Amino acid sequence: MKNLIAAVLTVQLLGLMPVFGQNTELQSLKETYERWIQAWNEKDAPTVAEIAWGTYGYGRDAAFLRKGASDKHSYQKGIQGYMDSMLGISYDEHFSNIRIIDGVGFIDGYYEQTTQQLNGPKRTVYGRHSLVFMRQNGDWHLKHYHRSPIPDEFVR
Repeated sequence: MKNLIAAVLTVQLLGLMPVFGQNTELQSLKETYERWIQAWNEKDAPTVAEIAWGTYGYGRDAAFLRKGASDKHSYQKGIQGYMDSMLGISYDEHFSNIRIIDGVGFIDGYYEQTTQQLNGPKRTVYGRHSLVFMRQNGDWHLKHYHRSPIPDEFVR
């Protein structure tokens, strides 16, 4: 019995098995993350702003988002302007590791993003991203987002 308890605790500590009661929290976090990706793909600025208002860390091509905004309306307007400058935005998740530690949600993984500006060529970037979510008023909200492109020699 002692060995069984030690084995279960080891598996939990390694993150291979969710801690009791955390399944619903993980599912809720995953659903918020998927809704955020869907909102970008559908150019749904109000939903992106609702999930990520004030988030820091977006990439160079959306510099206004790195600085946050003083109010949610301005933030949403900035996101909408960015979306309106694109003919298309496609954000596809390839792999994600989702976990919750001390009530903070962490997601990291790999993605493929294809964008096309109104007067520009279509481009696809492969990268790695990390996101940090926290609960506010019962809902998950994105607090930090970082992405790094993967050099071309690794994606061919």
